[in-house]
Amino acid sequence: MMNNTDENASALFTQEELERYADVLLWAAEISRGKPFRGSETVLIEYDQPARELAEVLYVRILERGLVPLQHQRAGSLMEYSYLTLANNKRLNIVAPGERERMGGVNGLIRLLAPESLTYLESVDPELQARRENARAQLQEMLFFRELRHALGRTMAVYPTQSLADAAGMPLSAYAAQIRKACLLGSADPVREWKRFWREQHAIIDWLNGLGVSELHVQSENVDLTVPLGEQRKWLGLTGRNMPSFEIYTSPDSRRTEGVYKADQPLYMGGVRVEDVRLTFQQGRVVHVQSGSGVDRMRRFMALEEGAWRVGEFSMTSKEHSRINAFMAATLYDENIGGQAGNCHIALGASHPDAFSGEPADFTHLRRHELGFNESTQHWDLVNTEQKKVTARLADGSHKVIYEDGVFTA
Repeated sequence: MMNNTDENASALFTQEELERYADVLLWAAEISRGKPFRGSETVLIEYDQPARELAEVLYVRILERGLVPLQHQRAGSLMEYSYLTLANNKRLNIVAPGERERMGGVNGLIRLLAPESLTYLESVDPELQARRENARAQLQEMLFFRELRHALGRTMAVYPTQSLADAAGMPLSAYAAQIRKACLLGSADPVREWKRFWREQHAIIDWLNGLGVSELHVQSENVDLTVPLGEQRKWLGLTGRNMPSFEIYTSPDSRRTEGVYKADQPLYMGGVRVEDVRLTFQQGRVVHVQSGSGVDRMRRFMALEEGAWRVGEFSMTSKEHSRINAFMAATLYDENIGGQAGNCHIALGASHPDAFSGEPADFTHLRRHELGFNESTQHWDLVNTEQKKVTARLADGSHKVIYEDGVFTA
């Protein structure tokens, strides 16, 4: 017998919309891999319990494609909280037996995020959370290099929950409507629409990569930031790893950022809501942190490693592209917001290895250090939605405005 929570969840999407969502996610995973799945290859669905309905539809869709579905339901909020607070140091550093083999063997990985709570970790020491993430860093490295070899395709998406809707300040049905709109699920053929957008976005990416940008100057009411890109960089977008994805981004030289940056969108950092973050950079490093709330939490996480004080990503989203127009309390959506003026965001922490323009085999840890790619187990996206102008200094010394009033100038 279905309980009230399940009844409410079932009303969020029609069966047809769930099937379209599944199709979009399978397409995104193939974009990530760089080639279609072949018959009898394996696709793993990792999901939070509230997303079970979508996971079940996805499971059937995978079978209909002639593929082999695998499923894994992640630990719920209470389980994760208990593990972090009751496990000793040895257990925090353990990667579960079989997990490396599972991740190393599947051809596709689709993660469905549907948090039961956004604040259940607020009383947990950041060091314990970071230690757990550090133990899993080896898995993330393995997934990235399997993806580069076209052995794995992966994507990640959000399923609406009451906790997300409450944090975003909207009814659950309105939250689901935002997802429906952002993922193009109202279209009779959303995959076709995403393919069309992929072509449009990559025309802009090709334009940016052809400019020879050496440095960016970002200006808005509360931002005055200089972001040198560094050598052997490229711009990226719609890689398939996140769905939806409207942003265009790269990883700058983390040693040389200068100026002031303010995030006007909240984020959740280890279970605590952090708002109105204002950072001052000198010689690439944050030298001053301010926040309207949650600043102590933010400083505690940043204190855990040097890379958390430096920029690993710079991103811009056009208001003409993005279908997201409201705060969603989910980074995957908030970093892609369009709204009235688009957005740019920086991320403190880990850089994106695929922003390296050379051969993947050459991207050793030594080479990353030489080029200023930031290394960290943390990655915190800080979003600014103010009207802004982004001016690029080009390799020949000239300057060109590449983003203004929420759109790219290509």
